Amino acid sequence: MDMKLSGATFRRAASTVTVIGGSGFIGRNLHRALRSVGARPHVFTRRKPFAHAGRVHPAVAKSDTIFYVAGSVTPALAERNPELVEEDHWNLNLLLWGLRETGHRPLVVLASSGGTVYDPDAAPPYREDSPTRPVAAYGAAKLAQEHALAAADWTTPVILRFANVYGPGQTASAGYGVIPHWIRAVHARETLTMIGASRRDYVHIDDATAALLAVRAHADRLRATPGPTTLNIGSGAPTSLDELHRHLERAVGGPVEVRREPARSFDRTDTWLDVSAAGAALGWSPAIGLAEGLAGTLAATRHTSMSP
Repeated sequence: MDMKLSGATFRRAASTVTVIGGSGFIGRNLHRALRSVGARPHVFTRRKPFAHAGRVHPAVAKSDTIFYVAGSVTPALAERNPELVEEDHWNLNLLLWGLRETGHRPLVVLASSGGTVYDPDAAPPYREDSPTRPVAAYGAAKLAQEHALAAADWTTPVILRFANVYGPGQTASAGYGVIPHWIRAVHARETLTMIGASRRDYVHIDDATAALLAVRAHADRLRATPGPTTLNIGSGAPTSLDELHRHLERAVGGPVEVRREPARSFDRTDTWLDVSAAGAALGWSPAIGLAEGLAGTLAATRHTSMSP
């Protein structure tokens, strides 16, 4: 990933930064990107919790910027396991309560969902001021986290509503996006499963990470902004599952068999994001098209699967 830095980024290189959720897909890539620009982030995971006995780690309390990219639920898990939703909400609140007595207003960046928090009756592309009305447990959980952060006026809240993030290194675990599952199936020479018929917004992990770095680079401006800052981070373009399938076939270089299944009760139909506000606020825009990103992800995954 090419990280060309502004002067503001360099000036903030010495500031203290924390990544909570550093073992996840976004967290791992963010950690690498921060180190590539000279930062030495404090990273917390499930095995290394950010809080103990109700108190946040001293490194967290001293941090100027805290990226909260942690989470244990997917849309499917949120429907089946409400206790996991409650645990995620509790963990974020634990962080926010622990920051009340720090004596400064840390920038807290929350990774939210641009695909599930908006009202499905509103027409996409969704802007940040589009009406919100989650119709599934996952979207409701993300919106509740947004509200909790926005109410924490002892912080500088920044909410990034991500589209479907994909790219090399993403695990094909249950509920984690169509792209890693399809790429795993290609390498295993299995039939793809296409669930429902919808259009989605897919953003490459490098673009998602660049947006997170841009937040840090513009931290001073964001701190001067009253109230929370909410920004959509996506490609800004809709892609149907059939189009995604065709992109994959071109990347593979031949036909890929697919089996169709009906949509699940919690699946949205058409969702994609207007990302112009992120351009105005952060100077950020997506740089990696889906065809390029999908081909690169397939190639990287093929290399990994062939490694001893």
